[in-house]
Amino acid sequence: MLFLAVFCSFLAENQREHYIEHQREKEYINTMLEDLKSDTTFLNLTIGQWSFVNSSIDSVADAIQLPALNSDLKKIYRHLNNALNYWSFRFNDRTISQLKNSGNFRLIRNKAVANKIIDYDRLNTNEMVIIEAQRNNFYEQLTDKRNRIFDQQLIYTIRNRYDVNPVPVSENNTIDSMLQKSKIPLSEQAQTNLLFEFRNSLLAYRTDYRNLEWVYESIRQMINELMLLIQKEYHLQ
Repeated sequence: MLFLAVFCSFLAENQREHYIEHQREKEYINTMLEDLKSDTTFLNLTIGQWSFVNSSIDSVADAIQLPALNSDLKKIYRHLNNALNYWSFRFNDRTISQLKNSGNFRLIRNKAVANKIIDYDRLNTNEMVIIEAQRNNFYEQLTDKRNRIFDQQLIYTIRNRYDVNPVPVSENNTIDSMLQKSKIPLSEQAQTNLLFEFRNSLLAYRTDYRNLEWVYESIRQMINELMLLIQKEYHLQ
């Protein structure tokens, strides 16, 4: 009888632990779904901002004509701040970090879902990091050339006035007035050479966005697949 009582107690305790783990699994899955929904919103915002950046890059590149005297400096300064804005997508790792740090990945009993979550984490912490590091290298080269050819006080004044909003053409006279006061100690030939280097770096930076587009599209696709899989396997909306 004593053995039977101990055995029954063990079964009850084991059942209780299974119930608790099942409830924790459901909590993790629900918060994972919330994280993916927030990732979708932030990813769409980031892609939209990069579209604006790339449009500004095209405007600056078009305004640079060689020799330097042929360049439309007013147009360049109108678009320069936005052309060098930097946007970065960071996935919401709240649930994934909890699962990894607490060793609770074992609670996700559906192996297809668990493997997909791991793949999603790997994409964001490996491929995304590598591509962003490469892009940061392009960006650092570009800003170095910007600092050698353009008047930072003028750039700062425009940024302070418009932040990330488009600078209207109506500001041309104001920018022209500031340009008249700007004294960049460079010869015309030196300006032409630096503008050529800057435009090349700018266009290389623009071209490199294709790598970022690839990883963003991969993230978008994986989010959709993971959300659908979770909703199907756990009967969630």
